[in-house]
Amino acid sequence: MINFSAYRSRGSVIGSWRELFNASRVYTVPGYWDLVKNYLPNASVEDVAVYKWGIAVLPPELGIKLLSSGRVRIERVDYFGYVLYRNGYHFVGPDKGIIAVFNSKDGKRLIVTGTSRAGVGLALRELVRIHSPSDVPSFYVYRYGQFEALALKEIGDVNWDGIVEKDEYVRDYPLYYDEPFQFYWRVVGGENVSVRGAFIRLVNGSTVYLRALGFSVNVSVRPSGKNLTFVIENVNPAYIDYPKCASVNGTTIKITSTSGFIIKPLPVSNYTVIAFGDHRPAHRNDPVPEVFRKIVKEANNRSAAFVIDNGDLVYSGRLGEWVDLMRVWHWNKPIFVSPGNHEYQGEGRNIYHYLFGPAEDFAFTLGSFGYVFLDDVDNGYSLVPAQWTFLEEWLKKDNETGRRTVIIAHAPPYDPRPNGRHTMNEASAKKLLALMRKYNSFGIFSHIHMNWYGTYEGVQMIITGGAGAPLYVTDPSKGGFYGYAVLGMEKDGEIKVSFVRVG
Repeated sequence: MINFSAYRSRGSVIGSWRELFNASRVYTVPGYWDLVKNYLPNASVEDVAVYKWGIAVLPPELGIKLLSSGRVRIERVDYFGYVLYRNGYHFVGPDKGIIAVFNSKDGKRLIVTGTSRAGVGLALRELVRIHSPSDVPSFYVYRYGQFEALALKEIGDVNWDGIVEKDEYVRDYPLYYDEPFQFYWRVVGGENVSVRGAFIRLVNGSTVYLRALGFSVNVSVRPSGKNLTFVIENVNPAYIDYPKCASVNGTTIKITSTSGFIIKPLPVSNYTVIAFGDHRPAHRNDPVPEVFRKIVKEANNRSAAFVIDNGDLVYSGRLGEWVDLMRVWHWNKPIFVSPGNHEYQGEGRNIYHYLFGPAEDFAFTLGSFGYVFLDDVDNGYSLVPAQWTFLEEWLKKDNETGRRTVIIAHAPPYDPRPNGRHTMNEASAKKLLALMRKYNSFGIFSHIHMNWYGTYEGVQMIITGGAGAPLYVTDPSKGGFYGYAVLGMEKDGEIKVSFVRVG
């Protein structure tokens, strides 16, 4: 057994694994023998069926069973598959690994596992790099009683085999609360893929999966020459000009290219946008509101260029809430999201980024309008200097090109209720209203659980907070009803607003 009290600092047990364990013998399953031999070539590999103590390299289905701590473990959940759990936070995706050392009734154990073969390889790769406690990032180590663990994430093992090949550029990161992301490029078979207007959701071999953040997507490959397949999700083919070689399937287009490609919006005039927000349930354990289920169905049955979701998608950001939402999250047109305060709680931030990308702030154009999505909840319901710069650059660009800017954020700069104060930070609200007035911008907000359209201090805006969360207003004539907004985007920059009530 390990005397944990003799190893006082966090990470010192993992850092001393070479003196605590016999690395000449490793237990695993047949499909992982090559993985073990790649990183521990001198070890004798034995079947995990006879494992009691020592070093075990486990696929996720066995990691669930043998990693005995309740604080760092592998779990299996609907929709997301295998996830890593670390002391109150779930980390989703197949790129996670765990190194854990603990005492069991059979003896001392060193478990190497992950959420996929790639995650297991990551953890094993990190283990062999450790020769002393100084090699362990102690801040990221979880320690509790007779247990010590390090949670990890890798980016770049594009064939997901757990072994770093010469043409793969792989980076490893420790996990604590906020998950590291590498958003806009990924080395694929030695090719550097740069993306604008989308983010790389997944790379699988020579196939790159992108989620569009608008109607313009620019992909370049350096050096070019290798055939790569790009699957671009969250698009509306009827509103974009894309390469003729592409194949189309619903909101997805597939393109094979050696050097990259450009997707750009068609020169459309009038079109429709659907907008809503605040469809979280009333309480933590409640199901997805029936109102929102109806909105999804109605929105899919309507003709529109795209959908805007103003945030507060789930109650508290917990993984189970996201699973419930994803069961009904089926769209036949693109949907672009601005974050609310509810999904950004706890583990919700990481899951939000996994689903909707890195850029809380992003922008695109379509026809006579530019659309700027802002995160105004994460910094005390205010915007920070970099966000103001980003916004003003887009406002000036749209003004110069004759477009009207539509600003989308969760918290509004104005509360239409008598004495209402459910808004952005006062200073940011005043500054935003001044900019919107100067550039004749239109605002789409939620946060206040009602549906409202009006003008305040010369600024046109709507509040679309009635998509399922408990209403803040009881009078239907004053916005106290459930529903969503339908926006007619006119060629001359005018916007026709109507609300559809959903019982």
